[in-house]
Amino acid sequence: TDRLYREVPNLATVPYICLRIPTGGGKTIMACHSVGIAAKQYLHRETPLCLWLAPTNVIRDQTLAALKDRSHPYRQAVESSFTSPITVLDINEALSVQKSTLNGNVVIIIATLAALRVEDTDGRRIYEDNGALEHHFTSLDPSLKDTLEKNGDGIVPYSLANVIKLNHPIVIMDEAHNARTTLSFSTFERLSPSCIVEFTATPQLDHDPRLGIFSSNILHHVSAAELKLENMVKLP
Repeated sequence: TDRLYREVPNLATVPYICLRIPTGGGKTIMACHSVGIAAKQYLHRETPLCLWLAPTNVIRDQTLAALKDRSHPYRQAVESSFTSPITVLDINEALSVQKSTLNGNVVIIIATLAALRVEDTDGRRIYEDNGALEHHFTSLDPSLKDTLEKNGDGIVPYSLANVIKLNHPIVIMDEAHNARTTLSFSTFERLSPSCIVEFTATPQLDHDPRLGIFSSNILHHVSAAELKLENMVKLP
């Protein structure tokens, strides 16, 4: 890109890039294809875990319904990259996800960023000990176990957050312009993503780490005028 790459706190080794697409320009369908591209071209994995973060509960529900529907173009876009089965879960369903599912399927967990913050009610459930997930932690290498979140007593909880961390998810950020905060970065750090891909019409352009402002790393951008010329802008 010939642009300087801007790292964010505690995520220096994580590719964290942005695709700047106008509103109505097809961000969601691009995000669906991006799951396969990141898995195959970067991670070289057939069965990745993807954490898909929507900006609102309404958009989360819409995305969840679309990706669960095998006849929907979004679901078909994901399927076009994989031969493995695809499992789409909300946060509540993920609280009982099986290790065999994570090992054998492409798993997409749909949530909001707010739901991953420990201050939120759902967030607390994600970080809490959960007996249904205990089997994910049996026979773990001690060095790997040391990388996981611990509770106040220094014990590793059988939490969904730790299951996600073990699997280094691809993170898809829909409408990411409200997510470039120190709190958001801290949340991502706790989940140990393999890469983060933002989709937004209005990325963060200013960069001043002293003020906690970190610009988006725009991998590519397209204007509304360019899309209109190609009849690619969604009509009202």
